Amino acid sequence: MKAHADAALLKELFPSIRTYQELAAKHGIKDIFQDNGGKILQVCLTLNLKVLGGREGNDAIDEAGNEYELKSVNLNLTRSFSTHHYINPVIIAKYRKVD
Repeated sequence: MKAHADAALLKELFPSIRTYQELAAKHGIKDIFQDNGGKILQVCLTLNLKVLGGREGNDAIDEAGNEYELKSVNLNLTRSFSTHHYINPVIIAKYRKVD
């Protein structure tokens, strides 16, 4: 099977992708390509937040102990985003506990 012409470019970029993943792992993000891991790392490092990790609960915490549920949107794909994919009473109660 013949590789796509862009495979050479991907091979050239891959060391940087590995470095990005190593940085993410240092901050508790196991996979930059899953669950917006790369975007969460970018936001947390830019805003000096600590990644909380895991699939449940909030995404990050600041030095004062304030927790954040991070949301992002790719404006090339859409102009809006939902607050939560599966909003329900348990999720609403969780949000109400955060000051």
